[in-house]
Amino acid sequence: MMLFSVISLIVNVIVLNLLSRFRHGEVHLRTAWVFTRMDVLANVGVFASGLVVSLTHLQYADLVIGLIIGFYVMKEARDILRDAAQAPCADGDAV
Repeated sequence: MMLFSVISLIVNVIVLNLLSRFRHGEVHLRTAWVFTRMDVLANVGVFASGLVVSLTHLQYADLVIGLIIGFYVMKEARDILRDAAQAPCADGDAV
């Protein structure tokens, strides 16, 4: 689990750097950057959780990290939906 989280972290950091120029762009481009950023944080969380479980044998670390990641994803999704609702449509009006 920890090995794959490190591999995923490396890939996601590369993609996040490629997407960084879009972080203040249109909503759909910002969304790609935000979700990749969440993937980076989730990879760090999975690695930390695996480390805690392997060192302490406290299996609740997985649950706690999973809940934190889940709440963070919901917060970011809410922000993206808010931004999308305020973005102008093709005809110039907001949704």
